[in-house]
Amino acid sequence: MRAARRTILLLLTLHLLWPLASNSMPVSAQDQEADLREAEATAQEIFLLAAEGKYNAMYDRIHPDAHAVVPRAAAVGTFTELYAAAQAGRAQITGARMVSWTYPVTGQTYPYAAEIGFEQPYVENGQEKTLQDTMYLVESEGEWRWFFGASREFVEAAIARYGGRGQALTEGDLLQNVVTDLDEFYRDALSYTQFDYHSPGVVVVPEGESAQTGCGAARSGFWAFYCPNDQTLYLDEPLLITLEQQADFAAAFVIAHEWAHHIQTGVGIQRVEPSEVPDQWNEVYSIELELMADCMSGAWALDVDTRGLLETDDIDEAIHFTIDELGDPQYISEYDPQAHGSADQRAQSFLNGYENGFLGCNVSV
Repeated sequence: MRAARRTILLLLTLHLLWPLASNSMPVSAQDQEADLREAEATAQEIFLLAAEGKYNAMYDRIHPDAHAVVPRAAAVGTFTELYAAAQAGRAQITGARMVSWTYPVTGQTYPYAAEIGFEQPYVENGQEKTLQDTMYLVESEGEWRWFFGASREFVEAAIARYGGRGQALTEGDLLQNVVTDLDEFYRDALSYTQFDYHSPGVVVVPEGESAQTGCGAARSGFWAFYCPNDQTLYLDEPLLITLEQQADFAAAFVIAHEWAHHIQTGVGIQRVEPSEVPDQWNEVYSIELELMADCMSGAWALDVDTRGLLETDDIDEAIHFTIDELGDPQYISEYDPQAHGSADQRAQSFLNGYENGFLGCNVSV
């Protein structure tokens, strides 16, 4: 009985952290009270996501420190299996206070954390019971973020069971590795949303040749683009070969950026036409669409990295490629109909996704 309860404890103990700009600065009682109210509100949101089975959404909201050590597959797989087995209901908060707290997976201490007591109904051996436990919350970049796992051993066991680490993504057939991983990543990430995911087409155009697309001809030297009319990625083979030889993960970034446009199309995000101003939730300027795609590429890279599939310099390769090759010239306005963003904007957007997951991708200019 004790072992079974411990399993549920490991599952349900979510740690949300809030680091201050200066942890040494005193915090007034009034500010602490305000922080606790915000922490409680975020905890309730997490409890609701758990009760609704939206485990991918829960993963997207974990802290960057947890993203660095916990793969999506490990967290989502754990929640999917154990919440179902425990028939866990929605938790309710029973108390809150500010404390110093150490994340047991990494050993990092957060001097200003919100300790939230809660009760959660669950079923064990056919009997209804109530779990009484505590979770911890801290701020990162203005957002309350949670941490998965009660120990390093628990996280390693989850990785081994649901999402192990394997060969580097850039070893072997890079194109096939990247296409397969992106397809599985987005299929999983969107599986708990209202949107139906389907794989895009992928066409590689050899040097000296061209391809007819739903968006016009793709002739050698075009680099890469996504055509929403036929839902296909078109990739310039000479570019991929050059990047694989010089900076292989930069080639993966190019593919991931165009794949992100497929996802944007699937969920209804649209680039406004020249002279138009966005006035609907799903309408964006070109620069917003492109920077969001850069950020989504970073979120995918983060997930790949947590699975141990990146090499040491892969992220640097993507950043240097973005800065050296992809930024708009200075004479291009941010609201140009084809604006993609400056080199610095694009590099920062990729890093936002890599450091914060999809929550870093709410792009505005």
